[in-house]
Amino acid sequence: MLLWGAAWALLCAWTPKPFNSWRLLCLRLFGAKVEGRPFVHQRARIHIPWHVTIEDYACVGDRANLYSLGFITLKRGCIVAQEAYLCTGYHDLEEDAKPLLTAPIVVGEEAFIGARAFILKGITVGERAIVGACSVVTRDVADFTRVAGNPARRIE
Repeated sequence: MLLWGAAWALLCAWTPKPFNSWRLLCLRLFGAKVEGRPFVHQRARIHIPWHVTIEDYACVGDRANLYSLGFITLKRGCIVAQEAYLCTGYHDLEEDAKPLLTAPIVVGEEAFIGARAFILKGITVGERAIVGACSVVTRDVADFTRVAGNPARRIE
């Protein structure tokens, strides 16, 4: 993980947007499954790339954070907007040892995760679903559904 952090900082974090192919190559070299030609912003944070799958035309925005203790899958054409946080793990505070618990996150095809939204572990955001800015998603979001708020609730 130290090598990955250094590699991203030295090879990718400073690159301009047109160097997306270079960033995707670095992600692939560190085990990310990259399909087609997604976009990953140079200031995005991907903690464990070998736990990440990014499909064709998916987009990871400026300062978006993929905290990939567990697996994260970004399906074709989805957008994770600036400063959104996808968190696949947390500590079980009921246990004295406070063990780390993880579960995967899946963002469906052409779904949109708004700026500064927070997606908890084990969540699936359905196809073409929309998560509003600053929302906290604590339950799965069905296909073609819009949610917003804390906790995120369906909106019409």
